[in-house]
Amino acid sequence: MSSQTSKQSAPKPEGIYRRMYYIRVVFAVIGGLITGGLNIRGELGIVVGVAIFIASYVFLKSFGPFRDIPDKKKYYMTGIFSYFLLWFSIWVLSINLLYPAAFP
Repeated sequence: MSSQTSKQSAPKPEGIYRRMYYIRVVFAVIGGLITGGLNIRGELGIVVGVAIFIASYVFLKSFGPFRDIPDKKKYYMTGIFSYFLLWFSIWVLSINLLYPAAFP
Protein backbone atom coordinates (compact mmCIF):
# COMPACT_ATOMS: atom_id res chain seq x y z
CA MET A 1 0.00 0.00 0.00
CA SER A 2 1.22 3.44 -0.70
CA SER A 3 1.19 6.19 1.84
CA GLN A 4 -1.05 8.31 -0.31
CA THR A 5 -4.70 8.33 0.51
CA SER A 6 -7.07 7.65 -2.30
CA LYS A 7 -8.82 10.79 -3.41
CA GLN A 8 -12.08 11.04 -5.22
CA SER A 9 -11.29 12.35 -8.65
CA ALA A 10 -13.56 14.88 -10.26
CA PRO A 11 -15.83 13.43 -12.93
CA LYS A 12 -14.48 13.60 -16.44
CA PRO A 13 -15.93 16.39 -18.57
CA GLU A 14 -17.11 13.86 -21.14
CA GLY A 15 -19.30 12.20 -18.51
CA ILE A 16 -20.81 15.51 -17.47
CA TYR A 17 -21.54 16.45 -21.07
CA ARG A 18 -23.11 13.05 -21.66
CA ARG A 19 -25.38 13.57 -18.65
CA MET A 20 -26.29 17.02 -19.97
CA TYR A 21 -27.20 15.43 -23.29
CA TYR A 22 -29.45 12.84 -21.66
CA ILE A 23 -31.16 15.49 -19.53
CA ARG A 24 -31.91 17.39 -22.74
CA VAL A 25 -33.34 14.22 -24.26
CA VAL A 26 -35.64 13.82 -21.26
CA PHE A 27 -36.74 17.46 -21.58
CA ALA A 28 -37.41 16.89 -25.30
CA VAL A 29 -39.59 13.85 -24.65
CA ILE A 30 -41.54 15.64 -21.91
CA GLY A 31 -41.88 18.77 -24.06
CA GLY A 32 -43.07 16.81 -27.07
CA LEU A 33 -45.66 15.01 -24.99
CA ILE A 34 -46.84 18.27 -23.41
CA THR A 35 -47.22 20.12 -26.70
CA GLY A 36 -48.84 17.13 -28.39
CA GLY A 37 -51.02 16.17 -25.44
CA LEU A 38 -52.38 19.69 -25.08
CA ASN A 39 -52.98 19.85 -28.86
CA ILE A 40 -50.81 22.94 -29.24
CA ARG A 41 -50.24 23.71 -32.92
CA GLY A 42 -48.46 26.16 -35.14
CA GLU A 43 -46.29 28.96 -33.86
CA LEU A 44 -47.45 28.51 -30.28
CA GLY A 45 -46.12 24.94 -30.34
CA ILE A 46 -42.72 26.18 -31.49
CA VAL A 47 -42.74 28.83 -28.75
CA VAL A 48 -43.51 26.15 -26.16
CA GLY A 49 -40.69 23.95 -27.50
CA VAL A 50 -38.19 26.81 -27.31
CA ALA A 51 -39.43 27.71 -23.82
CA ILE A 52 -38.85 24.14 -22.65
CA PHE A 53 -35.36 24.24 -24.17
CA ILE A 54 -34.68 27.45 -22.22
CA ALA A 55 -36.01 25.73 -19.10
CA SER A 56 -33.50 22.91 -19.65
CA TYR A 57 -30.76 25.54 -20.00
CA VAL A 58 -31.77 27.15 -16.70
CA PHE A 59 -31.96 23.73 -15.05
CA LEU A 60 -28.46 22.81 -16.21
CA LYS A 61 -26.98 26.17 -15.18
CA SER A 62 -28.41 25.96 -11.68
CA PHE A 63 -28.11 22.25 -10.91
CA GLY A 64 -25.22 21.06 -8.70
CA PRO A 65 -22.61 19.21 -10.78
CA PHE A 66 -23.22 21.27 -13.91
CA ARG A 67 -22.45 24.65 -12.35
CA ASP A 68 -18.68 24.39 -12.73
CA ILE A 69 -18.39 23.55 -16.42
CA PRO A 70 -15.36 25.30 -17.88
CA ASP A 71 -16.79 25.83 -21.37
CA LYS A 72 -19.92 27.98 -20.93
CA LYS A 73 -20.95 27.37 -24.54
CA LYS A 74 -21.67 23.75 -23.66
CA TYR A 75 -24.73 24.80 -21.65
CA TYR A 76 -26.73 25.61 -24.75
CA MET A 77 -24.90 23.67 -27.46
CA THR A 78 -24.91 20.20 -25.90
CA GLY A 79 -27.74 18.26 -27.50
CA ILE A 80 -29.44 21.25 -29.15
CA PHE A 81 -30.06 19.55 -32.50
CA SER A 82 -31.10 16.27 -30.91
CA TYR A 83 -33.44 18.15 -28.59
CA PHE A 84 -35.31 19.93 -31.38
CA LEU A 85 -35.44 16.89 -33.67
CA LEU A 86 -36.72 14.61 -30.92
CA TRP A 87 -39.12 17.21 -29.53
CA PHE A 88 -40.59 17.91 -32.97
CA SER A 89 -40.95 14.20 -33.79
CA ILE A 90 -42.72 13.41 -30.53
CA TRP A 91 -44.90 16.51 -30.89
CA VAL A 92 -46.10 15.47 -34.35
CA LEU A 93 -46.54 11.81 -33.45
CA SER A 94 -48.45 12.54 -30.26
CA ILE A 95 -50.82 14.96 -32.01
CA ASN A 96 -51.48 12.41 -34.76
CA LEU A 97 -52.05 9.58 -32.29
CA LEU A 98 -54.18 11.52 -29.81
CA TYR A 99 -56.23 13.61 -32.23
CA PRO A 100 -56.62 11.59 -35.47
CA ALA A 101 -59.99 13.11 -36.38
CA ALA A 102 -58.44 16.56 -36.70
CA PHE A 103 -56.70 15.48 -39.91
CA PRO A 104 -59.27 14.07 -42.37
